[in-house]
Amino acid sequence: MYLRLQGKEVLAIPEAESTFRSRHTGSDLRRIRVSITARSTQEHKSLLLELKRGEADSISSYDENGEFSGWWLVHDSSFAYVRDGDFPHYHHRVYLDEVEELELERLDIEDLSLHPYFYEEEFDCDDLSIKARVLISPSEDARLRSLIRSGDFFSVVRHGIDEQPREMRFGKTILWSRHNDGFKYEIIMVDRSYDERDRPLARIFQPQTSRMQFMLAANMELLDGLIQALLEKGTLSPEEASSIRKRAEESSWDRMREFFEVKDVDEFLNPQLRITWD
Repeated sequence: MYLRLQGKEVLAIPEAESTFRSRHTGSDLRRIRVSITARSTQEHKSLLLELKRGEADSISSYDENGEFSGWWLVHDSSFAYVRDGDFPHYHHRVYLDEVEELELERLDIEDLSLHPYFYEEEFDCDDLSIKARVLISPSEDARLRSLIRSGDFFSVVRHGIDEQPREMRFGKTILWSRHNDGFKYEIIMVDRSYDERDRPLARIFQPQTSRMQFMLAANMELLDGLIQALLEKGTLSPEEASSIRKRAEESSWDRMREFFEVKDVDEFLNPQLRITWD
């Protein structure tokens, strides 16, 4: 077999094959061990770089006739140095995991059925995270907002990938934009188990977040004190104060949602490179 590396086809000799279970679909996928020989130090260094990239970005393979035969991720690799006279050889042993193409038919979140025009998912250990972009109608927008606002975990089914429901919640950042008579959203969802693990990255925005929480609490106390002072002076009635607090509570989520509106979700997530001359 040949692997597309360094912009060209590189001979990879299969040595062994086994199977492993896909975490996405539950299907059996191939894991193969191949050997690749680099015949110079420069080839060796370039190959090391390509194999490192291949841990995250899929590598394509081709048969002897040049026909495409699959996508692979590098699972593991090692090499041995052999010197043949004045010519060093580097023998690489590479383990490749077959990559399956995920074809989502429909994404169900409780009773809301969505048909993303962009979809990807990945596992961190056994925790699934989903990233999808959807174009929805005003009625679907109302239902989606009510689900996001609740902050609960929901039954999520990825039809076409896995028919088994998973308990998931929405991510904290949900980008959206207006689009003609509808709305675009970038939806991020994570497994319930995601919240049950200790995550050092959760501290990445500290101490800024804690200080903002302190300042927010201080402002809340200030507003409560102002309302109480107006009550004591008779400027506000108890009913009016209660109404103000109720309206603030009901509209706070919609106000917070405005922070995540962008001109266009796709343009924001895939900005075009612009070259300017000063």
